[in-house]
Amino acid sequence: MVGVSDSCFLRARRPVSTRSRSERAQGKAWASMDTMTKSRLFRLWLVLGSAFMVLLIIVYWDNMGPAHFNLHTALSRPHALKPFPSPNSASGDVFTSSLEILESFVREKQGPLLSKRVEQPSLPASSKPVLGNLEESVRGYDWSSHAAQQSADPDARQAERRSVLRGFCANDSFVFPTKERSFDDIPNYELNHLIVDDRHGVIYCYVPKVACTNWKRVMIVLSQSLSDQGTPYRDPLDIPREYVHNSSTHLTFNKFWRRYGKFSRHLMKIKLKKYTKFLFVRDPFVRLISAFRSKFELENEEFYQKFAVPMLKRYSNHTSLPASVSEAFSAGLRLSFATFIQYLLDPHTEQLAPFNEHWRQVHRLCHPCQIDYDFVGKLETLDQDAAQLLRLLKVDKLLQFPPSYRNRTASSWEEGWFAKIPLAWRQQLYKLYEADFVLFGYPKPENLLRD
Repeated sequence: MVGVSDSCFLRARRPVSTRSRSERAQGKAWASMDTMTKSRLFRLWLVLGSAFMVLLIIVYWDNMGPAHFNLHTALSRPHALKPFPSPNSASGDVFTSSLEILESFVREKQGPLLSKRVEQPSLPASSKPVLGNLEESVRGYDWSSHAAQQSADPDARQAERRSVLRGFCANDSFVFPTKERSFDDIPNYELNHLIVDDRHGVIYCYVPKVACTNWKRVMIVLSQSLSDQGTPYRDPLDIPREYVHNSSTHLTFNKFWRRYGKFSRHLMKIKLKKYTKFLFVRDPFVRLISAFRSKFELENEEFYQKFAVPMLKRYSNHTSLPASVSEAFSAGLRLSFATFIQYLLDPHTEQLAPFNEHWRQVHRLCHPCQIDYDFVGKLETLDQDAAQLLRLLKVDKLLQFPPSYRNRTASSWEEGWFAKIPLAWRQQLYKLYEADFVLFGYPKPENLLRD
């Protein structure tokens, strides 16, 4: 009886032992799932925490700015411009490092391809451009007829220029196309003239035919975006012209989308708020004459094929034209200034494509009513304005603005150049460029607009 009972007892215990093992296995499974859940929650909190930190940085930059960074902003508009921190100053380091943290985070989130800096073309040994040749003399500038302006107080002159610009941008009775758009409404491709130097916190809007070659050289030296045999350029005139206008040389706002994706507009606004923004302008009609001289009086193959040939066919009834600009010049076939003006006034021109940058209006290149510029330089006072700006940026010890050429397109030439242009065309041309005249304080050329 005892054996039977023991046997029954053992048989009865087996299911209990099996259930016990099952329960232990189930417990381990639950423990494993609990660990995985905790791990996922940790990763989720890590991602949320990182996103929160980025938002904090963005909010901090939008509302407070970098600690101890003494930079001229819209709040200090009524006062004279103050010097900006040098690249070696502690405040400049705080500014640069803080913004770099945000930018590096954005690049990491968007992948390694977007984190690459602007590619630099491979450069041969440098050689300074030869001055005084035909091309450089035609590309020159003039401010001799405005000599009286150079004796004015630089700070007062700057204050007046900015006041005029702000006043007409805020004046509802003065209207021109694109004036009322917001910054967010401007397409990226229209921001391609805004060159950024993150090292010194500077944004330059370049305007062709307004000393832009030399100002681009200055921006290359400041940003160290090009080097000669591994050494960044220190003298602007050491930089060959062909590399100055290479699109890969400069970081422009148009490239922000490729680098920063959906963060690009926000970073643009941060830099527009914190950086020093400047541009240089010129009498609009004199700029047109200068553009015509450099692009159509010289043997420029690109402009001959792209612009001169269509103009000659459309307005001068030429059906068969030489294949190259050198052949055209040898045959005495050149585009006239009157034909160029007719092309600008033709509504069909803008329907096909926007004006080329060399004769596009400054307000369409630089958007002065959407971007609050800190410094407005003029070609007519180039020497003084360049020296003043470099001092204000605290980089005047690092470099000097290249000397200007003395054989230039002169303001006094306007009457001669426009003598054969019909009065009605001159009046239409003024309306086309009126916003540039008004915004930048150039007097209306009454002598050209009346009989």
